[in-house]
Amino acid sequence: MNVQTAVLLPGQGTPMDGAGDEVQRLRPDLHEAVVAAVGEDPFPRVGESTRYAQPAIVCSSLARYSALGLPEPDAFFGHSLGEIVALALGGVIDQREALVLAAARGAAMADADPERLGSMAALRKGGLEEAQALADEHGLVVACDNAPGQIVLAGRIDALDAAAETAKTRGNRVRRLDVAGAFHSPMMEPAITGLQAAVDRTTFREARVTVWSAVTAAPIDDPPRRLIDSLTHPVLFRPGLLALHAAGVRRFVDVGPGDVAAGLARRTFADGFEGDDAVQIDVPQITGPDAATGQDA
Repeated sequence: MNVQTAVLLPGQGTPMDGAGDEVQRLRPDLHEAVVAAVGEDPFPRVGESTRYAQPAIVCSSLARYSALGLPEPDAFFGHSLGEIVALALGGVIDQREALVLAAARGAAMADADPERLGSMAALRKGGLEEAQALADEHGLVVACDNAPGQIVLAGRIDALDAAAETAKTRGNRVRRLDVAGAFHSPMMEPAITGLQAAVDRTTFREARVTVWSAVTAAPIDDPPRRLIDSLTHPVLFRPGLLALHAAGVRRFVDVGPGDVAAGLARRTFADGFEGDDAVQIDVPQITGPDAATGQDA
């Protein structure tokens, strides 16, 4: 029986320990390309800024996928930044173009809020309805619907602090995230110009494999537009996973780096999916001779 498979690609916040060395071993050509796109090696500076983290994550995901030698899946689905990787693996854009886009996106988002007025916070308990009500009450937005118990708010820091106090009085908790901006909110509108310039220089092709968008939780309909939308629109990762399941996907493979996307999938499918609806979630490891270079790992 052929089980429909979707490959998951992580966004910012995924662990990157040792990723630079791994990329140089698996795909030295990609390492060279990301250095050219950023202007320096981004891997030693991933903890400093989105300017370095985003192109490094895209580069690592591309290298890891090529080394794993997986059968071609039925769909690619990326979390936010991971959508750039999904477009490259699905044949919509070239891998080097993906690195240029990631470098432009990371730089534009890093520069969008120079005074660091915005941030993000996770709501510890409750679902989307509770999160939306809290956001509306304090002038925030729901930035990420990641998984059950993984709803993220974004907006001004003072508004997030006020929301945290309100949540506390209601027996809940809002935990600030260590990010340098209110990503996936209107506060990222200044980043549009920088990313748009890179998008305009990119060649988009027909997809070889279906790419799903975390902006729409559906097969991507307009890649250039959705790349721009991803800056200011919420990430619909949980709805996208459920939509893939409804479309027949039963196996989800997180190629990393890290296993954050797999963790969100496990939480999303934790209850109520048995029998023919049961889901398999895999995080394959790179071992032995790697598929990228034929050298011993």
